[in-house]
Amino acid sequence: MKISKEAKVGLLGIVAIAVFYLGFNFLKGLDLFSTENEYMVVFDDVQGLQTSNQVSYKGVTVGRVLKITPDQENEQIRVTLAVRKKIVLTDRTVALLADDGLIGGKLIKLDIQPGKEIGEGTSLIGETQLGLADSAIEQITPALHNVDSLVINLNKIVSQFDQTGYALNALLESAKQTSNGVNAVLANNQSKLAEITTNAALLTANLNQLTSKLDSQMAPIMAETGQFTKQLNTLELEETVSSLNETVNGLKVVLDNVNQGQGTLGKLTSDDSLYTNLDRTAASLEALLSDMKANPRRYVHFSLFGGKDKSEKKKEKQ
Repeated sequence: MKISKEAKVGLLGIVAIAVFYLGFNFLKGLDLFSTENEYMVVFDDVQGLQTSNQVSYKGVTVGRVLKITPDQENEQIRVTLAVRKKIVLTDRTVALLADDGLIGGKLIKLDIQPGKEIGEGTSLIGETQLGLADSAIEQITPALHNVDSLVINLNKIVSQFDQTGYALNALLESAKQTSNGVNAVLANNQSKLAEITTNAALLTANLNQLTSKLDSQMAPIMAETGQFTKQLNTLELEETVSSLNETVNGLKVVLDNVNQGQGTLGKLTSDDSLYTNLDRTAASLEALLSDMKANPRRYVHFSLFGGKDKSEKKKEKQ
């Protein structure tokens, strides 16, 4: 069967149209073979992110940016991501908007954290990663504040140094005047100072001579005094020891007599009869006092009119 040229041209045109359509849709970010899942991410600012920019996971490209839609009502940008179906995302997955190297492009980095698996069409957590310039600015800003504070403190210190300089100049001028005054006083009284120095030297020499004479005269006296003191101490010590020995010996004799039952104290310590008699006497005295309290008339007789007691009259009659 022979195909005509017109059929070949028509078939070639259909193939070209199909290839053009597929290529155009692919460039637009459409996956005609449906090997990817679509997810939604919301950003406040995409910072130049464009359709077809890559989506990576740990440095490996796993998808692309499928669509970017502004939401003016909420002042947000909705970004649709197309990710390979083999990549399992969780509810804790973060879509991080980051710089693509030093060129200035943007890409989406997936930070997949352990969690519950999610399906197609689910919204991911969107965050923005600082670029090199932004990170440098963020780190430099506190340093700039510190530099400003340092400059302000230096200005304060310099101003204080200015005031201190004036005070030092005044102090130096006063010290200079004082020094000049002292020099003038020394110049006017130089002869008197020389005389005072000479007199002080003579006084020192006289004191040295007097001290040497006193030392020579006092040496024999001190030697005799020391010997006398030594003899006195020896004498007093011997007498004290002798007296102490006599006292100890006397006390020893008394204690021996007491232990042997001699003398009053010895009898008190060795004989129980004295203690028994004292005890009986105390008991009798206690009984006598009790009877006196109970019958005082037996022991005391008195009359207001000087008469005799009735009992005595009865005894006389009898």
